[in-house]
Amino acid sequence: MAIFGGQWPHSSYMLPGGVTRGASSRDLIDCQDIVDQAIEWYERDAIGDSLDNWLALDSSDAFFGWLEADAHAASAIGLLTRFSRAIGLQKIGGGARHFLSAGAWHDPQRWAPPYTDGATLMPAGIYHADEARLEAFDQLRVNEHVRHAWYRPYPGGRHPFIGETVPDYQPDTDRYTWAKAPRYGDLVVETGPLAELLAGGDALVASLLALEGPNTWLRQFARLRRTAHTLHWMKHHLAELAGQIGTPHYLPPPADAFQNGEGYGFVQAARGTLGHWIQVEDGRISRYQIVTPTAWNASPKDSAGRHGHWEESVIGVELADPADPVEIGHIVRSHDPCLVCTVHFVGSGERHRYGV
Repeated sequence: MAIFGGQWPHSSYMLPGGVTRGASSRDLIDCQDIVDQAIEWYERDAIGDSLDNWLALDSSDAFFGWLEADAHAASAIGLLTRFSRAIGLQKIGGGARHFLSAGAWHDPQRWAPPYTDGATLMPAGIYHADEARLEAFDQLRVNEHVRHAWYRPYPGGRHPFIGETVPDYQPDTDRYTWAKAPRYGDLVVETGPLAELLAGGDALVASLLALEGPNTWLRQFARLRRTAHTLHWMKHHLAELAGQIGTPHYLPPPADAFQNGEGYGFVQAARGTLGHWIQVEDGRISRYQIVTPTAWNASPKDSAGRHGHWEESVIGVELADPADPVEIGHIVRSHDPCLVCTVHFVGSGERHRYGV
């Protein structure tokens, strides 16, 4: 990011129509070196094997057999697996059984106006665990509820293009959060690395899900597994970019492009599917709604009383020590919660707001 954007964080290299400067051969050489170093570390310390061998594992039997080798058992994935399963993380934190991914890594060869087809290298979709079935993703089915949130009430769920975010704190009611409740149709969904790999067709993760169902260990496992896919596609991107040196890096939009209209966009962020919806009137932003991965996972109850994913994942969990509920910590942290994307905890009868 620093090589292409000049600094990180808070880079400002992107603008409508492209980026502020094109890539040079030196940029690509420097980037390739960084990626190769990351792969070397990942192979040596994270998995104890080659990237190709790791990505070739396609079933739970193959994985547990692979794990018996000394080099694999001594790796980070070996330690994580032994520790997690020794304390039973594969038995807790199930939650929703529908998994949302808007698709990872837009394919520049296929992604073109009007951008209604996501055209991602790893497919988008809703993966239904009980049927092991992938359904096409449709952003029109996204809606947000505020029945149990501290916002001005409206009935049912609303698509972000017509949604509202008007604070309306209502103490001493059954409303209990600043988080909205995003839903896909009427489904409670989970998003994140696990969902991304299930929609993307990772056979190993699908096999592990079929074996034990959604669980806390599998989410953490999927995060390490996704790193391998990321490194693979980074090398792919750099190789393709090398053939584009000297081509335009910025295509000016039409002069009237920002006067009136609406649009949306998705990216598969570190924590899962991130969506933006924008409407413009007379050259000014009139409405802007965002649904973050943590908003999907940490949502409260909706208008029909359905619990959000995190809520479902902790209901019924037995705590060894209610005064020190580490089991809840394991479950929630397996989603990599974002402190600026609506994270709340309730304990000891007192509400603690950690992030808004």
